[in-house]
Amino acid sequence: MSYVIAWSDVQLRYPELDKLANATSATTQAGFIQLAEAYVHSRLGGQFTTPFSSNNLTAKDLIVDALYVQNMLTRQPDHAKAVRESLDARINDLLSGKTSMVDSAGVAAGGMVGETVWSNTQNYSPVFGVSNIELSAVSSDQLQAEADARGDVLSWP
Repeated sequence: MSYVIAWSDVQLRYPELDKLANATSATTQAGFIQLAEAYVHSRLGGQFTTPFSSNNLTAKDLIVDALYVQNMLTRQPDHAKAVRESLDARINDLLSGKTSMVDSAGVAAGGMVGETVWSNTQNYSPVFGVSNIELSAVSSDQLQAEADARGDVLSWP
């Protein structure tokens, strides 16, 4: 069962795929879709939460192209090669942070394209290790910064 695309999504872009043997069979269509979705999920699964939902337009776009490449690579290698190169470039851009996923409302997921994740505690030294959790402590620099932000005065012994 498909989570992201339907056969009608494929037909809109690549109507020639209906001419494949058994392409009118719902079982065959489902098999084609599952393989394409598995390919895209496996390529992006290290950086994104999968499986993608059907409102993820970027994922839909990639899966439709992956389905085309998988089915046309031996039939029309020149066409499939061009689509495969585009598919690989778009996946690499997503993995590198150059582009974002976009949902059906046109909203880019993440919002930090091309940047690293920011944290308000990223400059504090970690004080936790593999020792007993009861012996762990919060960084005094972090406590001071939080007190300063509140306008509190901390006095250290």
